[in-house]
Amino acid sequence: MKINTKLSALCVAATLLSAAQVAAAVSAPANAAQPSVAVPSATVPAQVPAPAASASVTTPAPAQAPSVPATTAPAAGSVQTAKPAAPSAPAPRPSTSVAPAAVPSVPSTAKPSKPQQPSTSAPAAATATSVNPIQLDKLNHESAIPLVLEAQSRYQYATSGGKSLGQAFQLNGKSYRYLSEDIGTKTKLINYLTQAYTKQASEQFVSKFFVEVNGRLAQLNADGGNLLEFSQATAKMVTMTPVKRSYLLTVPYPAETKQANEKITVNFEKVGSYWKVSSAPHVIF
Repeated sequence: MKINTKLSALCVAATLLSAAQVAAAVSAPANAAQPSVAVPSATVPAQVPAPAASASVTTPAPAQAPSVPATTAPAAGSVQTAKPAAPSAPAPRPSTSVAPAAVPSVPSTAKPSKPQQPSTSAPAAATATSVNPIQLDKLNHESAIPLVLEAQSRYQYATSGGKSLGQAFQLNGKSYRYLSEDIGTKTKLINYLTQAYTKQASEQFVSKFFVEVNGRLAQLNADGGNLLEFSQATAKMVTMTPVKRSYLLTVPYPAETKQANEKITVNFEKVGSYWKVSSAPHVIF
């Protein structure tokens, strides 16, 4: 009985031992399986900072291209948001802005051509104003007319009394008036007339139409003149010497008068370097 009891105890012990070993064997693989699960769990925290880093990458991207805030939504594809080279697209824009800079150079080349047009007309204007009637060194059928018009203007100024009508007075039963101060003496009037006339022609005119009273020149208180249009006159040379010339002027009346043209001979003489009218004013006008 005792032997059987011991054997059964040993059997029970062996059974328990084997069960313990089996339990240890079972628990060992379970523990081994647990580390394998823990490893991926450790990898999970490693992946967590990764998206944090990707978030940090995406934040500069909107700073470069503020116009692409909509694309920040696919933050999950942080690598893809870094790939779109939006700044590279504006890069060609500066190149287009350079092109317009070259465009102004085209009008700049066109502008020099414009001043050439006034330059061509400038000589024409210069030739028109280059003829000074009281400094005429070349006399011909064209330049003779401006000198005659200058002579007519000075004749009319003198016969009208100058700037204004002077004081009137009676002399030998006739009414006279003084000339204005600028031509009020014989010397002043002669100097004024000899700008267009010779001295002889000027003195002949003054002695015939003016009187000297108390050192002042006066004239008959009357008006004169004619309707001939010397500005429309034409001239034809009749005689010519180096210092004396004569021109036949054809001078029209106003069209409404229906009068025939007048033929007037005007003599010219060169005094010093310039030509003057040598016919007395009252003979011409």
